Amino acid sequence: MADKIMEQALEILRHQRYYDSIQGLMGWDLWEGLSKKGQPYRGEVSGYFTRQALAELKSPETRKVVDALKERKPEDFEDIYLKGAAHELCQRYDRAVQVPEDLQVEVRNYTGQAQMAWRDALDKNSFEFYKPTIKGLFELKKRVAEAIDPNRPAFDVLCGTVDEGIDTQRVQQLFAGLKKGIVEIMEQIAPQHEKIDTSVLETPYTHQQRRDAAFEINLLTGFDPDCAHDSQVLHGMCTGVGPRDSRIAISYKGVWGGIFTMLHEGGHARYGYSSNDRAVECGLWGGLSGAMHEGQARFYENIIGKSPEFWRLAYPVAVKHFPYLKDVPMEKFYMAQMKVQPSLHRITADELTYSLHPIIRFEMEKDCFDGKTSTDDFEEIWREKYKETFGLVPKDAREGVLQDIHWASGHIGYFQSYTLGNLYGGQMLHAMKKVLPNFDELVEKGEFAPINQWLYDNVHQFGRAMTPTEVLLHATGEELTETYFLDYLRDKYLNKLRNI
Repeated sequence: MADKIMEQALEILRHQRYYDSIQGLMGWDLWEGLSKKGQPYRGEVSGYFTRQALAELKSPETRKVVDALKERKPEDFEDIYLKGAAHELCQRYDRAVQVPEDLQVEVRNYTGQAQMAWRDALDKNSFEFYKPTIKGLFELKKRVAEAIDPNRPAFDVLCGTVDEGIDTQRVQQLFAGLKKGIVEIMEQIAPQHEKIDTSVLETPYTHQQRRDAAFEINLLTGFDPDCAHDSQVLHGMCTGVGPRDSRIAISYKGVWGGIFTMLHEGGHARYGYSSNDRAVECGLWGGLSGAMHEGQARFYENIIGKSPEFWRLAYPVAVKHFPYLKDVPMEKFYMAQMKVQPSLHRITADELTYSLHPIIRFEMEKDCFDGKTSTDDFEEIWREKYKETFGLVPKDAREGVLQDIHWASGHIGYFQSYTLGNLYGGQMLHAMKKVLPNFDELVEKGEFAPINQWLYDNVHQFGRAMTPTEVLLHATGEELTETYFLDYLRDKYLNKLRNI
């Protein structure tokens, strides 16, 4: 490469990704095994590397490179990867300059403490215990948003740091259409689903049984175990430590929840490890944050993992690990898994009602940042929203406002990504079926190569080289809509499941 400016840019970005890897590994350890008394020193180490990364990013040399890159037009770059690298570096530089270093370190250290406080609050089943912590988190995040862009609403800024280019007004429109469609489906299928017997899912089990079943079923989809590692924690997650190193942590909710969590986190992992060599070379590995990443995870968890075709393939594996199932027809087992029943828990919610859970969090965040509510009232607000949406009221904080760790881990302005991810998945399925009209047959036969190849060709290989809008347009030819995901839900719940 004869372009000196781009050579310098790639070197700086490469170093920043080294720091990302260090922080990712420490973040993984925070979930996986960090002791409570080890947290203060971990905060010192994390703060040190945060400052080191910022010092290089804010240096006069980096500023010269960034200034030169900002003078260029899109057509001045050799390919989308160099253009993407320039965009990534300029964005990182701007954020580093906009947000004071002390504030960045404070946020990183505070979230580490907040996760420990959340665990203690969960043990105590007390939102009162957690109130000061969550209030501090939202205040810190507001300061970050105001530092980035004091002229835009703080919530819009925070959502934009997760999902680049997001328009929260457009998100509200998408969610309104989605909620209407979901409620209509729920009303039509309620009589059928009320009669579904779920007792076939109840069985004694060991942790090893459920872990081995989840791991083997995930492998059926073409997952590469050489690029990922899994373990068990309180709340499922996936961290990208390197371009071919994804760390999965599974929260095993009962005997069957771990299978779907493994498929979900496995979707994150494969998006993380599937960047092509050019994306890795340009420091763009790992995939786009937010809705695009959630879209890949939920595609494997639900569109594939909760299809009747997949369970015709996977059922023998389940029977192998849980022999009692040999006397249970696959169809009966599958319908028990797919029963639609409004619940209080997001993670264990059925596929149809799931999207409503993140919408509740999104609405709570927006109202709080708009000054309409306070975090002090989150427990009661949560109760009212669940009563309004599902007709259910949590009996305590553990069942309600404390069930998610996301706010404690600093993921404020993130929840919309789960529901938007469902919309991404539905839209990609629609586009994929134009090329693979035998999609269902491929899943049932376990022939995932064409499906995985389509996702690689259209999404995974690019890493962070394009924006979410650019990737979606490349993959589907359209901007985001709720239409195709609702079409998928209607076909599944009003046609497929009625014929099983």
